[in-house]
Amino acid sequence: MRKKNILVLGGGGREHVLCWKLAQSEHLNKLHCIPGNAGIEKFAITSPHISITDFDSIKKYTEKHEIHYIVVGPEQPLVLGIKDFFEDSPVQVFGPDKDGAQLEGSKIFTKNFFSKNNIPTPAYHTFFTMDDALYHIRTTSLYPMVIKADGLAAGKGVFIAHNEEDAVSSIKEMMELKKFKEAGEKIIIEEFIEGNELSYQLIVKNGKVIELKPSQDFKKAYDNDKGPNTGGMGNMCPPSWMNPDILQMVKENIAYRLVDNLSLAGIQFNGVLFIGLMLTQQGPKALEINVRFGDPEIQSVFPLMRTDFIEILEAYFENQLDEIPIIWENKCSCCVVVASKGYPGSCMDLGHEIIGLDMAGKMKDVMIFHAGTKKVDGKIINSGGRVLNVVGFGKTSEEASKKAYEAVEKISFPGMHYRKDIK
Repeated sequence: MRKKNILVLGGGGREHVLCWKLAQSEHLNKLHCIPGNAGIEKFAITSPHISITDFDSIKKYTEKHEIHYIVVGPEQPLVLGIKDFFEDSPVQVFGPDKDGAQLEGSKIFTKNFFSKNNIPTPAYHTFFTMDDALYHIRTTSLYPMVIKADGLAAGKGVFIAHNEEDAVSSIKEMMELKKFKEAGEKIIIEEFIEGNELSYQLIVKNGKVIELKPSQDFKKAYDNDKGPNTGGMGNMCPPSWMNPDILQMVKENIAYRLVDNLSLAGIQFNGVLFIGLMLTQQGPKALEINVRFGDPEIQSVFPLMRTDFIEILEAYFENQLDEIPIIWENKCSCCVVVASKGYPGSCMDLGHEIIGLDMAGKMKDVMIFHAGTKKVDGKIINSGGRVLNVVGFGKTSEEASKKAYEAVEKISFPGMHYRKDIK
């Protein structure tokens, strides 16, 4: 295999683990990342001055640096059509085209697709005007209920309303005050369900599939699932409660059914299919689809994968996914997200030096991936809401969790917060 020049798009923890994994490959020539972060600089040439949605500048960059593959981290470039933009270019983009990316770009589209194709999902109603949404919640007594922005909201456009006051406030924030801009112009009001969350990720190409290890995300900001939704405050891989029977139900009732029906609907989906599920007493139900690797899911999943990621990319682009064996470490992993004060709100306390990174990073069975960090005057500071992903490994989920928290305790910066119950 000819050595590859690869460009990763994004600057968070997901992109750090992607760069770390790519850098291990003997098939890599040069690795680039736009925009990158302080941790990614160790593995890739970073370009913080280029926007991940400035496709013209990205194309010039790929021509200058003779890039072979683009690996897209976040959803925005995919939803905006970066795959379509590079269609006539020699550069190959790992991810779906704009048509396939609407599975993440519109929750209404995805919920309708679930319903039409008999994929279990919570009951829901869609609303295109605030008056209709308010009328609905004032004539129902089914609380709690879940209110979701239709479009992209960086994992934060989901509210659980426990009463009419909560529901009215959430709807007005989205549809009147435009908290999520155009993403909240249309909304879903969904049945509230309970159970364990599960993240199931597939790499799909022309109906052929590679299945990644399932993991459990922890979305609430605070311990005991309290507080607002975030992009994810931790992850366990695999979940301690996972068993073969549950996994088989997820595959048969949701994952395979989804892949098969996408093709039947004329959607040629290629890329990462991330399925967010909940295990209820009635069985697994699909909550959402993402069209890229999960964050922080991939931070706990990829370190357990021994297979060369560039070999997977090569098999993907050559339409040979069914010919590459995926080898996994027989371990468990636990990812704890370290966040800035104020996250997931907009008023965050940023710009503080992060102490203890070297000490924590030298620990056995620990890896640290940077998310919202910057290097300023030789010091690493917190520059975003989710700052670090601290990953511990062990023979059991308990061992992995213990290791992760031992490392977290060596790290400090003003306002730092994290959940203490990721296990």
